[in-house]
Amino acid sequence: MLRIALQLLTAFFVLFVCIQTIVIVMAWLFWPQLLLSVNSSANYEIFVVTLCAMLFLLTLLLIGWYLGKPVYFMMVWIRLLASGQYDAPHQWNEIHSRKRGMLKLPYAVYKELFEHLLMLASTLRRNEEALQESEQMKREWIRGISHDLKTPLTYISGYSAMLINSEYRWSVKEQKEFLSIIHQKAVQLQELVQDLNETPHGQIPLKAEEADIVELVRRTVADVSSAPWATGYLFTMDPEPDRIWVTFDPKLMTRAIRNLLVNAVVHNPEGTKIAVRISQLHDRTTEIRIEDNGVGFSEKLGQNDEDRASSARSGLGLSIANKFIEAHGGNLVVHSKPSEGTTVSIMLQAAQN
Repeated sequence: MLRIALQLLTAFFVLFVCIQTIVIVMAWLFWPQLLLSVNSSANYEIFVVTLCAMLFLLTLLLIGWYLGKPVYFMMVWIRLLASGQYDAPHQWNEIHSRKRGMLKLPYAVYKELFEHLLMLASTLRRNEEALQESEQMKREWIRGISHDLKTPLTYISGYSAMLINSEYRWSVKEQKEFLSIIHQKAVQLQELVQDLNETPHGQIPLKAEEADIVELVRRTVADVSSAPWATGYLFTMDPEPDRIWVTFDPKLMTRAIRNLLVNAVVHNPEGTKIAVRISQLHDRTTEIRIEDNGVGFSEKLGQNDEDRASSARSGLGLSIANKFIEAHGGNLVVHSKPSEGTTVSIMLQAAQN
């Protein structure tokens, strides 16, 4: 601000000196006797006052032009920022010199203000991008939960339909088993509804803990294979070794693996064999492989192919699983060919001993 004040004061002083010089020169050229004659002092004063008034008005116009152009430029820029346009105005290059790239006069007087406007535009752009990313994350989170709600609802619908079917007489033990499953899926529904309130901000919320991934996969396979709509599919599981400790979020990892298993069921005909293999590689990477000999598809998906993953035959379920696996620092790789089945590999880093 001190620099701006000094530059403006200098500009006023220069204009004042110019006015006085112009007055003296004009008087000397057009009315020299006024400067030499003592008796003409009254006429000289009138002349000087008139000329000073005209030059004063001209000076005001010059000062208004000198100060007004940059101010108007900044007003236009601020209006663009308010409308969500964070790029510099089109005249930005025109107010800079081509050789040195510095601001031209009179814009150079407001150099600090232009720098602050650039910082403001950059901050507003980052905030807008962060807001859009957050909103996109919220939509994907809600869409994923809405998708996962279908699975427990399918269990509840299937087992309740079996219970009320008058053609079958279920034993008391079977009825209790069905009701137990219905209760478990109702609890799962409540957990998913509660997850709607855990809106992620930038990242998927993880509640990681060190646990046996083999046991979690075994329970998930048993859960899916016991569903009424999965009775026509042959599930097998082959873990090696029997216990592998990995740091993960049990709830999200279960949702990811369940989505992959459900995909293998709903996108393949009855009689399809679905094999789940768990192994620990030499680099302490844990691999969970889900293989089926179903219909397959003609697309090959890699760990960075989210767009294709969401549009593949497995749809949203694979996309949800992919995001959960990546949130754990792992990779999801899918290979498939028509009539040759599909292989889905989850790669997770094992916990340190």
